[in-house]
Amino acid sequence: PKARSAPPNMLYSMGKAAALTAADHKGIPLLAALDKQLVAALRSGAIKLLRAEFLRADGSEAVLPELLRRQELERMEKERRIRIFLTPEEAVAALRSLSREVAGLTYGWASPDHPDVTGEYLANVRRFLRHPLGEHVTGLFWDFSSLPQKPRTAAEDEFFYQALKVMGDVYASLFGTIVIRHRSVPARPAELDGEVVILVEKGGGLDGAGAEAELRSALGAFENPRYEEGRWRVRFPTHAAAEEAVKAATAAGALPGAIAVFLFYNGRPYLARGWTTFESAVSTEALARLAYFPGLGKLLEERLTPKVVEIDGAGPRVAEMEDRADEGMGPRNKRVIAAIEAASFTGKGDKPVVVQLYREYARKVTTALAYSGEEPEGEYEGEYNAAGEREGRGVMRFANGNVYDGEWK
Repeated sequence: PKARSAPPNMLYSMGKAAALTAADHKGIPLLAALDKQLVAALRSGAIKLLRAEFLRADGSEAVLPELLRRQELERMEKERRIRIFLTPEEAVAALRSLSREVAGLTYGWASPDHPDVTGEYLANVRRFLRHPLGEHVTGLFWDFSSLPQKPRTAAEDEFFYQALKVMGDVYASLFGTIVIRHRSVPARPAELDGEVVILVEKGGGLDGAGAEAELRSALGAFENPRYEEGRWRVRFPTHAAAEEAVKAATAAGALPGAIAVFLFYNGRPYLARGWTTFESAVSTEALARLAYFPGLGKLLEERLTPKVVEIDGAGPRVAEMEDRADEGMGPRNKRVIAAIEAASFTGKGDKPVVVQLYREYARKVTTALAYSGEEPEGEYEGEYNAAGEREGRGVMRFANGNVYDGEWK
């Protein structure tokens, strides 16, 4: 059987629909329960949501002309006595509203020190929040401002790693979040041409201001060398020269004592980055499965705002969803994992962590829908009870490509 291909969500052209409730479908509370760990992270303060009204308000550009770290915003909130973040209680209520009141931003960091060096991301987030597609949003997840940034205290480190475990849920939550995607990476400012970062091993041969001569010997001619704790920053005469130096330095063993060498400004495309590939995939993971559950799928199309909105370019617009109705969930999962493994990660060790986060979420969604009371078509071979219901050992081959081989109750 062929899965039904979901049409674009037309909520804003039709006017507001009736609110979604947990009683509308057996699958709703099961899928909403997948947000349990995210709720805990919001309640503990590991994740803070920016108050959408703070960014949306007239004159907010004067109050916050550029994006700040979470710790700086916390100080601003306290010193100026203005409400910048939702309280934990407000954040949990927004997530549990069944109306996608929380926006999760997926985008590519432009530099290791600050993700939005040009201000383009912040301007386009504000534009979205002031647009009809964003007018319902009450809270915003933006990693730089929602998670504690370096340098962190021990307590902030605990918050950060608690939050890291639920990053997929921020984008995946079927009822709690709308994903706002900024695929384009802002153009590199001229003042950052040629800038290169060398992360160094603590106590190694490059750790310290005295290692400049060794760097010059390995990298060639550069200007303005700056040693900062744990790293060097240098500038090459041209950006092309910087790219060549990075390529040469990243060859195996080319620069002993260096953990990583990379361009300061990261112009890598959105879909070539590991975390953003993951974020886009989990954003639509449940939606892809709903093509095989037409009852719940139709209900969400009628009642909810779009799940994914593009916010770059000419303006906010509903994302075009890939029509892969015949793909099956097994092939989809393999395709997504292959894309994550082929993408680039800045952090060492991030790739296997992200692949596992994706696998775990895909498994949780599959389990929740299996108990939703709405079953995709398929063929069952196995045992039945006296009432003619599947019970005991059996194999079910679903139309979506999934196969369950195990016990039935």
